[in-house]
Amino acid sequence: MADGSAQLRDLGARLKAAGTEGRGLRKALNGALEEAAKPLAAKISSVEHLRPYLPDRYAEVLAADLTWQVTSSFGSDPRVQLRVQPRVHRRKVRMLNNGLINHPVYPRGPRKSWHWQSRQTGGMRPGFFDDACRDAGPEIRSKVMQALAETAKKIARG
Repeated sequence: MADGSAQLRDLGARLKAAGTEGRGLRKALNGALEEAAKPLAAKISSVEHLRPYLPDRYAEVLAADLTWQVTSSFGSDPRVQLRVQPRVHRRKVRMLNNGLINHPVYPRGPRKSWHWQSRQTGGMRPGFFDDACRDAGPEIRSKVMQALAETAKKIARG
């Protein structure tokens, strides 16, 4: 497979069979996968990258609130994922990536509760996450495949 899922699944089985040593190698592999994703995560959460996609001041606000995590699964559905999420506020990252933003509706008189208008598109451009992933994909895939190959060599050496 060109995407490496078969290699990841096979390597996961070999790491499991390696026992205690396999746990150390799995930890090292996860570290290499995280290192491969760092440039993409930095780009996604940079103000310069976000400015063309978001309303004027919101790029700085979102960039300051984003955090990321690399997760991997070696089981029946092997994958390496980069998850971007807000640190503090309940921002809807998936909606923002689709070019939509929530905005409160301002009532007249005293406010007892907040009402939100979602699906606003003013000042938004879709794809801040998808575009960055597409651009960085080949480089990250190469680094992931290299990390898989190095880990497989370490297991073969014993």
